[in-house]
Amino acid sequence: MTKRVMKKAIKEEEKAKRVKPKFTVRVRRFYKNNRIYCILMGISFVCILLIILALLAHFIHQNTANPYGNRLEGIEDHKVSDNIEEVKNKTKEVENVEVITIEQKGKIIWINIKAKPECSLEDLQNIANDTLKYFSPENLSYYDIHYLMTREGKKGYFGDKSSSSSTIAWAKYNLDEDGTNE
Repeated sequence: MTKRVMKKAIKEEEKAKRVKPKFTVRVRRFYKNNRIYCILMGISFVCILLIILALLAHFIHQNTANPYGNRLEGIEDHKVSDNIEEVKNKTKEVENVEVITIEQKGKIIWINIKAKPECSLEDLQNIANDTLKYFSPENLSYYDIHYLMTREGKKGYFGDKSSSSSTIAWAKYNLDEDGTNE
């Protein structure tokens, strides 16, 4: 054999005998040769992890938080469930009222009254004003009350009593062309 072939055979034998270094040794060698890149990759990994955790915390908190935020603080002191039942029962007794539904959402009480077609706007306003007397002054100054008064064949009539006002404000945009809704 020639020297060249001999050297090649010896090198192949040495390669076969060589044991592959352990993983930790390879990692140390990689870190030693690429120290700056390894430090930058570590910092990048930590930053990405912090961003992901912050986003998850933000979205999880949004889903579990109260949709009204802290606007409902003190609502436990202003219970209106008994008042709502009393308003329903007393208003159903009025001769012009066919159906009444009351719903509370946060600090807003929605009162929907379906009246008979022959009921006038003044009668609707009187019915709505009468519902206010069943709420305590503390509750009237805490809750907004919205009214939707309907009659068959007529446009709806809207009213609103803000917690800061003492009277019901009636909308005029729902009147007929001649200025009435009679």
